Amino acid sequence: MMSSVLPTRLRNWIRTAAPGLIGPVARSANDYATHLPVLIGLGKRMRINSVLELGCGHYSTRTFLNTKTFADLKVLDSYETDDNWATALKDVTTDARANIHVVPAPMADVIEHIDLHVYDLIFVDDSTSEQDRVATIRALARRKPPDSLIVIHDFEVHSYSDAGRAFRHRYAIKCFNPETGVLWQNDAGLRDVVRDIDSVIKRHAGYLQPDDLDSWLHAFS
Repeated sequence: MMSSVLPTRLRNWIRTAAPGLIGPVARSANDYATHLPVLIGLGKRMRINSVLELGCGHYSTRTFLNTKTFADLKVLDSYETDDNWATALKDVTTDARANIHVVPAPMADVIEHIDLHVYDLIFVDDSTSEQDRVATIRALARRKPPDSLIVIHDFEVHSYSDAGRAFRHRYAIKCFNPETGVLWQNDAGLRDVVRDIDSVIKRHAGYLQPDDLDSWLHAFS
């Protein structure tokens, strides 16, 4: 009789071959890092010059500024409502491309005053409450920046995925839990790029941890 606890690689193979046969992937031990492979894939597969980061983090802020992952980056504008996170990443402000703004919550109010159209990628990992994160996603959805990729961490949360339904194109990458959503408005051809990234992650998720940056760089090389 098959064990109720399947190895991750086998779970991913079954999930790809027969979706719905088994339940969701168990939550990753390092749940702050599960979006890292997705960001690396986007950085390696696309020319990303400008990023808006809503919610700072070691596995996002530092990844955007890493020339191995985002070789084309010229501007990173990060907005954070938590002083502790901003302080933890204070050292990155020595990078001329980085601008960290500490702003009052909720983040949704701040978004109304940002020119979203200038960013190639908008990363959403803000707020300490589900309600505030939902408000952030809805604020982006109301404006629908036509040429920006929206990347959302914790996309398995139903209220987050539901708030993103206003975007014409949506793709959930589910190999690691928390999941990562990629949303965009116009270019239908981007689905092939995102599907390719998902495929690479599926092939390696069984033996690579989500925070193994160098190994994921190799996987996407």
